[in-house]
Amino acid sequence: MAVRTHLSARLMAGASLTLIAALAAGSALAATAAPLTGTGAEGTEVSDVIVTAERNQAAATAPAKASLEQTQPEAIISRSYIEQVTPEVGGWTTVVTIAPSMSGITSNGGGVGEYNKVTMRGFQDGQFNITYDGISFGDTNDPTHHAASYWPSSTIGAAVVDRGPGAAGDMGQANFGGAIHYFSQEPTERFGVVQKVTYGSYDTEAAVTTINSGAISQLGGGKLLLNFDERWSAGELSHSGGNAFNQLIKYVQPIGEKATLTFFAAHEWTKFYLADAGPGETADQVKAYGKDFALTNIPTDEHYYKFNYQKKQTDFEYIDLKYQITPSIALEEQPYTYFYSNKTIAANDITGLVGGTNTSPPNNSKLPSTDIGGYDKLNEYRVYGDITRINKEWSFGTLKIGGLVESSKTDRHNFYIDLTQGGIADNAYKTAPLNAKLLESSNWNQWQVFADFDWHVTDALRISPGFKYVDFTRSVAALAEKVAGGTKHQSLYATNTYTSPLYFLTVNYKIRSDWSVYGQFATSFLIPSLSALYTAGANTQDLKPETTTTYQAGTVFTHGNVTADADVYRIDASNLYLACGSGANASYCNLGKAEYRGVEGEVAYAFGFGLTLFANGSLNSAEQIATAAGSKPTKGGELANAPKWTDASGVIYHHGPWQGSVTYKQSGAYISDDARHMSGYDSVDASAAYDFGHFKVKLQGFNLFDKRSVTSLNGGLYTFQAGRELQLTLIAKY
Repeated sequence: MAVRTHLSARLMAGASLTLIAALAAGSALAATAAPLTGTGAEGTEVSDVIVTAERNQAAATAPAKASLEQTQPEAIISRSYIEQVTPEVGGWTTVVTIAPSMSGITSNGGGVGEYNKVTMRGFQDGQFNITYDGISFGDTNDPTHHAASYWPSSTIGAAVVDRGPGAAGDMGQANFGGAIHYFSQEPTERFGVVQKVTYGSYDTEAAVTTINSGAISQLGGGKLLLNFDERWSAGELSHSGGNAFNQLIKYVQPIGEKATLTFFAAHEWTKFYLADAGPGETADQVKAYGKDFALTNIPTDEHYYKFNYQKKQTDFEYIDLKYQITPSIALEEQPYTYFYSNKTIAANDITGLVGGTNTSPPNNSKLPSTDIGGYDKLNEYRVYGDITRINKEWSFGTLKIGGLVESSKTDRHNFYIDLTQGGIADNAYKTAPLNAKLLESSNWNQWQVFADFDWHVTDALRISPGFKYVDFTRSVAALAEKVAGGTKHQSLYATNTYTSPLYFLTVNYKIRSDWSVYGQFATSFLIPSLSALYTAGANTQDLKPETTTTYQAGTVFTHGNVTADADVYRIDASNLYLACGSGANASYCNLGKAEYRGVEGEVAYAFGFGLTLFANGSLNSAEQIATAAGSKPTKGGELANAPKWTDASGVIYHHGPWQGSVTYKQSGAYISDDARHMSGYDSVDASAAYDFGHFKVKLQGFNLFDKRSVTSLNGGLYTFQAGRELQLTLIAKY
């Protein structure tokens, strides 16, 4: 309740700030929509991407659209769709799931916590890049991501889903399966304040305050953007609430007529209650307590919410200098850093029934078996990097060269503790690693260099070859490491280096001004996760990176009231690393290959009175290829958590002061981690809004038919689609 009181105070403070700013600015300063810019693939501006994609009304109002200029399948999602259709308490995962071949849905309502992962064409999180303003980020033990960290939806100005490895200049360590690019909003030319207050199901409260300074003449036209996102929710799952606070500042300073300098910083703090040993429910728990069971308020139970929580803190900063050296040569320099800290307390096990046998006894046999055992887990890292891009233009094309250097420092631990006795350690871990499952430091140093050439063969034909070289070195120094086949207190000190040349070739041909076709060939590789390198013995094994070769072709048509695009793809993956062996020989091995195939498409039609109809879909196949000595490769079965299809459809309306939408999204059948055939899930969402000028009211509903499908099954634990959720948002604009 104290947390809620704090947020309510902040809601009142935000409203007061809005009123003060409005009085200071005067009613003549009407709110204006912020243009969307950012550093995208190869240093392009996302505003240019949006403009080239939205050449007609259908493309401008469609939730996801393609560009006539694109050289690989992509879905472009603008701020207008994010504001009108997606949840006000959503995050970066909720913005992109409308696109073809994208899947993901939350298992807890309220918008706080770690309850969603997204997949692309069957590739799992960690197998594709996620970037923000052109900077790829992710965990340092593997390039996975956390839905509760970094980017609530209010911090996202636009998104581009690249279903493919992109060009050589797309920086990051995981363009193995593609990339999702997010972009911050750009400060506006005029002063403006927007205050949003949201109330919703599951005792959800949220406030977003956005302040634009406008161009400040005393600073040579410098512009400042401030954004504060604060939210609290009890959550739909029992005793699984939390809060989150995000602050963002962006300042853009023109330097003469040839240069622009941007300063950016964002910080987020969140705490939520979640069973780290899960999440999910056993079949017996579902039968006994229903689909909303997660944690309890019983101090003698391993499900006690105060025994199962995560505290996270992140920050993300960069400086971006864009300088037009000559009319034909442009430079961009972008140093950056980001930080992540996850401090988790968790019970050892959550599979028991409330009041039943204690399934989480302490790991130390000297402690009472009736005590509840758990662990104290830390994952904390800081990454530093710099990206350099230089473009040289000629009448026949553009040469793009540059590179990335990046380093990281990570500390991780997992200590066994006795939760019943106030979380004291089972043993004195500060003097010896006797109670440590994990006590590890690691780091990486990587560099990438690239060259792309956009050759304008004719006005209609563009051919773009590219080359990239990646050098990645990871080191680990662990006093205590639990490795496959090893002992609990094994030490591990080792270094692995991976290098690879990568090749790219794309073609775009405009059949006419409103119709283009394109094709792509590209290679990529994915460095093994740190945990996959652990083996019995004080060393890491020499796993080969997973590799892909991508072939795809497509077409885009956009004219008048219609926009449409379609593509086909085939991706051959090699050196899959999977669990192998057992007992003392348990490890990870490079086993077999995989083949990803599919067809994707989307279409939108805009009527003249503000109504747009849209539909998109995909048929996807992700299968392991078994290889046996002396025999031809055969299909080895579907890969887990890879939906066989996706589809979406709906209507979006915007005319005068009225806005509305009804959308349907389905993620098709898949194989679970437990090798079970699952039917998939779907959701119908709707929104309605009326704009009074300086004030606006919006009502949103998600999963209106209250579907509760299984979204994952792993280790006997089921997670379910969150139920029906309603949100009311009041907006003041000055």
